[in-house]
Amino acid sequence: MSILLKDIARATGFSINTVSRVMRGDEKISTETAKIIKETADKLGYIPNSIASSMRSNRSKMVGIISADSANPFFSEVVRGIEEMANKAEYHILLASTEESMQKECELIRMFLCRKVDGIISMPVFDNSSKHLQLYQNLSIPFIFPGRRLEGLSEHSILHNDREGQRQVIEHLISNGHTKILYMAGPKKVSNTIDRLAGFAEAYANNSLEVDPAYIVEASGHIEDGYYLTNQALNKGLGFTAIACFNDMVAMGVLKSLHENNLRVPEDIEVFGYDNLYMSQFMQPSLSTVDVPKYRLGYVAMETLISHIQDPDLEYVTKDFSTRLVFRETSR
Repeated sequence: MSILLKDIARATGFSINTVSRVMRGDEKISTETAKIIKETADKLGYIPNSIASSMRSNRSKMVGIISADSANPFFSEVVRGIEEMANKAEYHILLASTEESMQKECELIRMFLCRKVDGIISMPVFDNSSKHLQLYQNLSIPFIFPGRRLEGLSEHSILHNDREGQRQVIEHLISNGHTKILYMAGPKKVSNTIDRLAGFAEAYANNSLEVDPAYIVEASGHIEDGYYLTNQALNKGLGFTAIACFNDMVAMGVLKSLHENNLRVPEDIEVFGYDNLYMSQFMQPSLSTVDVPKYRLGYVAMETLISHIQDPDLEYVTKDFSTRLVFRETSR
């Protein structure tokens, strides 16, 4: 049998109105009275009616989270930051992943709207089709893009300076004497890929070098990509002396391929990842990479979203976190 407010009122001797105000968090009720009512509610097994509460306040206290790739630990770190801030603000999250599918992304947005979420945190596929952009532009609730961007909506993004981070990696490799660098780019439908490729090209231009398209290969961002693409490049006889990877997952596959082909790292081939996943320090050899503030990315995304939920007129401003190179055993 469901416990109602009148049952708590009967058990405590307070009016239903007083009990209701305590359950709504009314700070005008004395601390002692609130304590008695809450303790009694807990003993009786009272479960608040969140649906009725959201109808009264016009807020569900729920946020929809659209992650991008459930196989990549990068996104779990971002979500951890989101959850931490959500818990502090007493929000609940609904989490789903697109697996980099724009169709799935659109379906999830519609599903979250049906669930009456107060806002959406999305890691969108990079697609400039009018249909995709309009879906976000027509949203009546706040939305934030942590770590990614869409053209025309960049003010909703919290980024991590991908172009600069990748430029620094390539310039480091060039300074070590590498002119034939195999670059394993990410999928074209991800904004990070575009920005990191721009950083790659900028580093070459800064050093008066020409980019050879033969040394740029596309990966989907998974371990097996790095393994397969490295084997393929070796079989083609490209003669590279360094490999820069779109992310640490790809770099893991690269290291396995190089080991199986009796190539020493970093003596024969220098390897650099991107993202600084927790596991990267435990690879053998430990991976040099670019540190991205993953937890902070999620935390600030949720913090920013809540600010826009509380103040719908608040102006959106692009944030761009700095990154740093982490040197370990795969680089000199």
